[in-house]
Amino acid sequence: MRVYIDFDNTVTMVDVLAQLIERYSINDEWKALENAWKSEEITAKECLIGQMEGVRIYQGELNEYLKTIEIDPYFSKLIEFLRYKGIEFSIVSDNFEPIIKTILDNNGYKGVTVYGNQLRVFRNRLFPSFPYQNPHCHFCAHCKKVHFEDEAHSMKDPIIYIGDGQSDICPAKEADIVLAKGVLLRYFKKNKLPCVEFKNLNQVYEYLKEGLMVWRPQDKQTCY
Repeated sequence: MRVYIDFDNTVTMVDVLAQLIERYSINDEWKALENAWKSEEITAKECLIGQMEGVRIYQGELNEYLKTIEIDPYFSKLIEFLRYKGIEFSIVSDNFEPIIKTILDNNGYKGVTVYGNQLRVFRNRLFPSFPYQNPHCHFCAHCKKVHFEDEAHSMKDPIIYIGDGQSDICPAKEADIVLAKGVLLRYFKKNKLPCVEFKNLNQVYEYLKEGLMVWRPQDKQTCY
């Protein structure tokens, strides 16, 4: 069994990347790109590349901004439980790996596996790259489901996915159990797909603490 957790607005209390773009963009072109992505007129990669082109922030400013980001206070309880149970977990995000790791370090979280897009800062410009693109997925910048099956794992391993956004829809549809809020929850409800609603990570912790005692691999997508 493995657990995959989205980052922005799931582990954190805000959408870190969206807030960064809004605060430090030199114009409003990011809004049109965001709307085009949400309506599936452009891919997530095209959206992020375009949005990063409009951001101006030096490394020092970025570091100071990231110090202000708060993590869900129940995240520590959740990962302590998963570690105690010996359950493998990782963060998977369309945000950038250096940003995520800095926030985790700032909040005292060590040894958490993170998969995200990459980012290079040069002067006050941000240059993204996308190591987890899937050639068979034409929508995601970071196709999170690529981590479900690799050299060390197979799709036979039960997958629990926790997320809130549009970038979580693709991987969540491949998971065995989905815990959802926000856009992801609305999508699953609209399409009559089973999931577990949550508002904070304490509810995720409580569900897993109770549910893992009775859940069986053959019970794929039976929880609501």
